[in-house]
Amino acid sequence: MNQKSFNDLLLRYQNGNCTDAEKLWVDKWYHNLNNKSYNDLSSSELDEMQDKIWLNINHSGEKQIDTLKMKRLWPKFAIAASIMIAFFLGGSYLYNYNPTEQAFINENGNVALISKTNNTNSLMDIKLSDKSVITLKPKANILFPEVFAGNKRTIYLKGTAFFSVSKNAKRPFYVYNQKLVVRVLGTSFWVKESTDKMPGQVAVRTGKVEVQENEKSTFLGLSKEKLARPILLTPNQKGVFSNHQLSKTLVSKPIPLAEAYNVPTSVSYNFKEESVKQIFKTLTEAYGIEIKADNEQISNYTFTGDLSKKGLYEQLDLICGTISSKYYIQGTSIVVSNKN
Repeated sequence: MNQKSFNDLLLRYQNGNCTDAEKLWVDKWYHNLNNKSYNDLSSSELDEMQDKIWLNINHSGEKQIDTLKMKRLWPKFAIAASIMIAFFLGGSYLYNYNPTEQAFINENGNVALISKTNNTNSLMDIKLSDKSVITLKPKANILFPEVFAGNKRTIYLKGTAFFSVSKNAKRPFYVYNQKLVVRVLGTSFWVKESTDKMPGQVAVRTGKVEVQENEKSTFLGLSKEKLARPILLTPNQKGVFSNHQLSKTLVSKPIPLAEAYNVPTSVSYNFKEESVKQIFKTLTEAYGIEIKADNEQISNYTFTGDLSKKGLYEQLDLICGTISSKYYIQGTSIVVSNKN
């Protein structure tokens, strides 16, 4: 650029007749003039200044373009971030949301509910308004009305607890947890909540208990076709819930019914050349568990020994050891066999 061309540019700039690019160039030129008179600039100096100015203009333009792109993209980024946050918060909510507990709260919305958690390392007893007693294992929690109202008594359990329920045929007692509903009239039993590694369990000590799947165990509920069939449990029986199936078996440590109900008994476990058939009958009546042989040969054996102060399975181990047999649990029965 020579001096004449430069003078023409300045004149057009002053008259407002230059292009936006030329206007930007002149603004940059004034900034780089550093108090020099433009009349003192040679053509080479003008060319050098022109190159520097255009370089700065190009970089500035790139920054403006990048900024413009970011401004245009920002709403999209904001929307995407909002969706991600919504999914995260929604996922966290659904992960922590317990539909069965919320249903319990809704159904008891007209009464005051009390929440108790066992934060100790030992068992904790909770007495209810109907004189029932709940023994919470560590970390277990129950939610229950301050006073039972209506024609049934309901509580919600998280974790494991033992229930000693006062008898009232007109007002059945219900225990709800995330997977199961347990209905009783007056009895004692254990309830263990399902976990990722262990199935839900209900073990009966006294009385009868009806166990069914909680139809509200999912966010949308369960259809009748998918619900497990309800089961009825009696003393020393255990219900196991897994994959929408309820099965019956025996508890790990059966106790005699007389001990469970705290009543006197005349049963003797000290046998002298007693037929195995008669011993099995005695044990069946004592524990409320059917004990049988799979063939007549076993029934004809005799046994002598004192089985007092021993658990049922230990008693069977001693009997089977003397007659070269073994036993196994079949549902809620015990079968003794001498077959290999």
